[in-house]
Amino acid sequence: MTAPIRPERRALLELDALLIALEELAGEGDATRFGSDDRYRWVIERVWIAVGNEAFAYATYLGDPRSQPWRALVELRNELAHRRLPDIDRDKIWRMTIIRPPRLREQVRSELA
Repeated sequence: MTAPIRPERRALLELDALLIALEELAGEGDATRFGSDDRYRWVIERVWIAVGNEAFAYATYLGDPRSQPWRALVELRNELAHRRLPDIDRDKIWRMTIIRPPRLREQVRSELA
């Protein structure tokens, strides 16, 4: 029988899977679609919320929930979860969706090694 996965490792594995999902979603559209297709945008925003949840879990296991880049992901989660939809900066979220996942996956994978 294999040993259970440690909670901090599970959070990293979930983060990796969610970041892959963001990369795939980004490949299914562009900024125009993100700005005009509410369902597409909401799915991407929901995945970012899940990323923030896992980042918070991982940082908490480390004993430092305010460390970077985890803190920035938690702040993004809070923004997406608690702001009114018209108050969310769509351009910022799209830029992050295009730029951040590959770099974050590198960091996650280095933590997993």
